[in-house]
Amino acid sequence: TSITFTSCDVVEEPFMNIQEEVSDSCEAFIFTAQTNNPTRKVLLEDYTGHKCGNCPRAAETAEELKETYGEQLVTVAVHAGFFAWPMGDHFTTDFTTDAGDEWDTHFGNSDAGNPNGMVNRTGYPESDHILQHSQWAQMVEEQIQLPAKIGLQLMASYNETANLICVDVQTEILQSISAPLSLNVIVTESEIIAYQTDYAADPQEIPDYEHNHVMRKSITGAWGQSLGQENYTIGDYLLNRYSTEVDEIWNVNKMSVIAFISNADTYEVLQ
Repeated sequence: TSITFTSCDVVEEPFMNIQEEVSDSCEAFIFTAQTNNPTRKVLLEDYTGHKCGNCPRAAETAEELKETYGEQLVTVAVHAGFFAWPMGDHFTTDFTTDAGDEWDTHFGNSDAGNPNGMVNRTGYPESDHILQHSQWAQMVEEQIQLPAKIGLQLMASYNETANLICVDVQTEILQSISAPLSLNVIVTESEIIAYQTDYAADPQEIPDYEHNHVMRKSITGAWGQSLGQENYTIGDYLLNRYSTEVDEIWNVNKMSVIAFISNADTYEVLQ
């Protein structure tokens, strides 16, 4: 689930399980009832770097898929590995994150040669979890056709006085699940203008390249927060609340919050 910022309100109804890691400056939100058929949404992670000359083609593929699937596809550009390191006089912007580095080390994306990516992290730990961008469309289509096992609602706001992003996520279990689940909440930023290498361009170093869907931080760490159970039954509700300080280099007007639920054993993204 991905959402841009909205206004705050107060939660009045009880929830089965509430976990809070949130500032007192953040007011809670009111969530509306879920629909009978929650939309299945899919996570596309694009592993990239500003010195990777073939990576703009993968970014273009991600944008094309986003145009096709709209809100059903959530895209994240994960800058990690050698090609993402700040270097030289021009490539000074640091898009790397602690969580992105951990993911890259664990899943082996940059070692496999950027650009590549993962769709819902399916196929892990087999080597077929890493996909070339020409393979993304087929996997996205396959994943979107699956029924939703989990419903997610996310609301976020920016508290300018406290300089905080405030996030509430409500999880509804739609099918019985016997597995540990983790909730991951990250923030991304788009329309960042900075250098990018593009082997198809002349000159190949582009000073005003637009970087989109760049992961800036994982609020819940690299592997998310446990939802606290091993078995989940239909109708279970869980509420998680977070806040994070906005870094001075971020443009909050160009930021989004993304939440996804993964199987903590297999790392597969379920919604």
